Amino acid sequence: MKPKIYLLTTLLALVGFGSCDDVYDHMAAPPQAYEQEDAQSVDGFTIALGSGFGSAIALTEEALEENTPFEAVKVTATPQLAEGATVTFKLELSSTQNVEQVVELPSESGENAATITPRDLDEAVKSLYGKAPNARELFIRVKYYINDGTSSVMMPTPAVLGPVTVTPVGPVIEEEYYLIGNVNGWNIEDLDDYKFNHSGKDVYEDPIFTILVEMKQPESGDFNGYFKIVPKSGKEAASWDGVLGNPVDGNTELEGDLIIEKSQAMRVMEPGWVRITLNMMEYTYTIQLLGYTKDVVYMTGNAITGLPEWNNEIGAIGNGLQILFADNSSADSKYTFTAHFTGGREQKFPIKAGVWDPCWGFRDGALVLENNSPNLPGPATDGYYTLKLDLGTLTAEYIPYRGDVSVTYHSMGVIGTATAGGWDTDTDLTQVAEHIWTSNAIELTVGELKIRANDAWDVSWGATSEDNQSLPFGTGTTNNGANIAIETAGTYYIALNDLTGHYIIIPTAELP
Repeated sequence: MKPKIYLLTTLLALVGFGSCDDVYDHMAAPPQAYEQEDAQSVDGFTIALGSGFGSAIALTEEALEENTPFEAVKVTATPQLAEGATVTFKLELSSTQNVEQVVELPSESGENAATITPRDLDEAVKSLYGKAPNARELFIRVKYYINDGTSSVMMPTPAVLGPVTVTPVGPVIEEEYYLIGNVNGWNIEDLDDYKFNHSGKDVYEDPIFTILVEMKQPESGDFNGYFKIVPKSGKEAASWDGVLGNPVDGNTELEGDLIIEKSQAMRVMEPGWVRITLNMMEYTYTIQLLGYTKDVVYMTGNAITGLPEWNNEIGAIGNGLQILFADNSSADSKYTFTAHFTGGREQKFPIKAGVWDPCWGFRDGALVLENNSPNLPGPATDGYYTLKLDLGTLTAEYIPYRGDVSVTYHSMGVIGTATAGGWDTDTDLTQVAEHIWTSNAIELTVGELKIRANDAWDVSWGATSEDNQSLPFGTGTTNNGANIAIETAGTYYIALNDLTGHYIIIPTAELP
């Protein structure tokens, strides 16, 4: 019997594909040069690229929405097959001709050909290369099977076809973004101080940009918190072309979409510190109104010498779970902690007592707030250090502490009309580590207080002035400081660092 030759005449047109310029003005990186292998003869079969890969593919949003299947591979000739037998396929995509790394490319087999969808191709390309919308060279490994209706036998030699060139869908994401608005007088030539922070990674792998900014009340006139977003290209050209905004002028919602064409300004309604986050993969923004009071951020781990290790429990607040100090209560996201560190240890920073997810950690040189965030490495060697965190710029650093650490105190307490003992008797704090004193159960009434050492007035900490009362966070002065005013009665958490004078005085009911 002469062998049967199956010639496939069904050619599926690729619908909905065109230049990526139809949707995004992104310059794709030039692909590598390979000699294309359109067909391969193996095991008596001739397997070829399908009509959909007749030319380079630039996927578009429209193509993904329509998701019309197209022919990826086909059999153009076969050896003799039993009556009714067919060829089916399993496709894999690789970035290299020797197929070192592969991802499955879902397909449908029929009429001795395999079809795929734009969405599956887009996802497979991004699995191999990431989300950047660059032209990518790809190879298709074809595993094929003979099916007779009751059984399926895989043929021994897969075919490897390609390269084919595919550009996945992706929005334009620039490397830098800047805030413009009433905060800088809408001056597009004055943007250097209003740059969004970014991890520095590939922007398609990390499309998140953040800025912490104070929206100030003008000295005269009404507050006006309008703003837009300027990309790097717009800043460099001092051009309003490409400036991002919202479809609704004066939109006061705390989240929304970003657009370029006919973009309007977003608006913050009240003065104060604001954190704005951009997701440039989704072209969305979120606004967090911080006001003028700093959030509580906790610290735990095994880096601070003498503290219980890795204790993120509500009952451990003030001991194994420390609250970070700060220079003041301004919502500038800057925190500090000076202490003796044990070298080679690690830390992490919960935002809610007893909860690990999300939690501030450290990855690729930047602070991150996420589930299962990596620990922040501590200093390499033992010693006194000042840890400085800036959650606005996502930075963390350890600075060797050069102050005098030899002075110690046998007791530390609060005293004043706000305390149970008035100005006669101290209410003691507990020393939990060298130079760190805390208590999370001190009853205070409306009145005033100071913090003093050794039940005496030789060394005491007060506010820098009567007009400069900073609660819950502050830096006390030992130079005849002013009394610290307590305006609300209740149970308080109080902490003091006797090296730096940093203190925390906050109602325990306000601890997250």
